Amino acid sequence: MSYECEDCGASFDTLSRLRLHDCPPDQPGDASVSHDDGLSEEAPVEESNLDRQTLEQEYPEVVGDLPDRYDAACEGDVSALSRAMAEYERVLSNVARGDAPGGEDLLHDLRFAYYEPFAAGLDTAAQTDGWDVLVEFATAYDPREQDEFPEVGHVIANAIGRAVIRTRQDDSVDTIPADALAFLGAIPTYVNEFHVAYEESYTYGWGIGHPEHSVADQLLALAEDEPKFVKITLNTTFYVDQHAALDAFEDIVTDEDIVSGTRSTLGMETDLTEFYFQAVADLETAELLGPHAPPYWDEDDELARVIDVDPEVKQRIRELAHETGVAETLPSDWTLQDLETAPLSELMGQSGESPDREL
Repeated sequence: MSYECEDCGASFDTLSRLRLHDCPPDQPGDASVSHDDGLSEEAPVEESNLDRQTLEQEYPEVVGDLPDRYDAACEGDVSALSRAMAEYERVLSNVARGDAPGGEDLLHDLRFAYYEPFAAGLDTAAQTDGWDVLVEFATAYDPREQDEFPEVGHVIANAIGRAVIRTRQDDSVDTIPADALAFLGAIPTYVNEFHVAYEESYTYGWGIGHPEHSVADQLLALAEDEPKFVKITLNTTFYVDQHAALDAFEDIVTDEDIVSGTRSTLGMETDLTEFYFQAVADLETAELLGPHAPPYWDEDDELARVIDVDPEVKQRIRELAHETGVAETLPSDWTLQDLETAPLSELMGQSGESPDREL
């Protein structure tokens, strides 16, 4: 398949080459607008919830060609998706830079108006044509190549996450492309925990035990700087492969640099070791969340919410709790679920608030 730039007419063999080519600026049909959007740091930002149809009616100069690409992209047409995603990135980038009117409210609305349908379209394409489709998009929009996270990265991550889970359940971890896992694992390096793509990245845990891409090593590398990502992702790994997860968990809670760190919770500092022990607290608790899955994915309902924790795994967790001192705050007959509440009980007493649950 070849890809053609609509602005300059150049043709490319891969989506990556199309996206990264140096297209001359100010081509006909460029709908970007550059002017002051009227916002300042002091100005209050009002909440906005414009749907796609309203956005396309009220901001035609901003949405550009997205309405023309929408239907075919949602149906999973790969060529249409490649053009729609390129236009979607251009639109979001223009608004994010202030080159188009609307500010943060419009950026938010645009991002979510096309998020679910484009992710579903990309997922449809992947189910029809296989992993190659997702790998090509992950390569074309690889943040490590551009040293910044693409505006459309949340859509790609969503579709990759769905495929990772399906592949893990229906086949084996070995058949998940390493490049797909690398895309998910890189997300916390480029965006903060309030970015929409950050939530998508938790699906990374489904890749634990991959022979070519070590999820465990990446979690260890990020454990000091990205504790929220590591804790939630680590929790998911236990639902997928509890023995491989245990190895990763042990490396994290016994690492000398990590055990000396803290995590800010409700304005209080929580020991990182205790924080990571909370990652195994809900494995046997049906009413809690279970393994992470991408937003908007209906098949999430079919995922098991509890697992039968291997007695040897449970015993090793208990031993680690004693070795690291975490068990000192627990009752003598403590269970895994106690790991969720016991380390934070003092914080609740001091702050008068219940801690936000992050699993």
